[in-house]
Amino acid sequence: MSRDILKVDGVSPDTKTRLQQSAERLYGQPNASQLVRALIASHLTRSTAPLNPVDLSGETVRVELRLPKAVVSALDERAEDLFSTRNFYINQLIFADLGHPQFHPREIETLCRSNYEISKIGSNLNQIAKAFNTLVKTGSGEMPEIGKKMASLRKEIVEHTRKVLRVLEVKTAAWELRGRGQKVKQKKR
Repeated sequence: MSRDILKVDGVSPDTKTRLQQSAERLYGQPNASQLVRALIASHLTRSTAPLNPVDLSGETVRVELRLPKAVVSALDERAEDLFSTRNFYINQLIFADLGHPQFHPREIETLCRSNYEISKIGSNLNQIAKAFNTLVKTGSGEMPEIGKKMASLRKEIVEHTRKVLRVLEVKTAAWELRGRGQKVKQKKR
């Protein structure tokens, strides 16, 4: 049986040592090649496995997990790094594994801020176009090339804003689930 050799250039000695240490922890021997082959196989399996669509709009159900304290601490640290909560971070991991990756709160904030700024540019462009059209009406009445370019830019801004909103809608399902299924306790008077 012939084996093709895959060589990876540019791996520092420190990285090679870390790969060997990881392989030893996982497989009992410092075989970096074995670890890399396992990582490649895992990635190819994950990326080519057919995903059945999952409906995210249904009723939510509470799920309880029992994990070692060290794992919970690690989850809390990672969630905090993403300005998130433990439950939301776990939800994101599950959604991603089911083929519905979600944005992190930081990404959502950045996209919303970007969309807002682009929308403001579009509004300013509308005001400029209005003033420009007024000037054109007092002149020859024919729209010059600059007016056509401004109209085209405005159209692109509107389309971009719509695309970002659609992406946010799809990639924030975990946020949507936060409030679903939770009963609100009534205060006693």
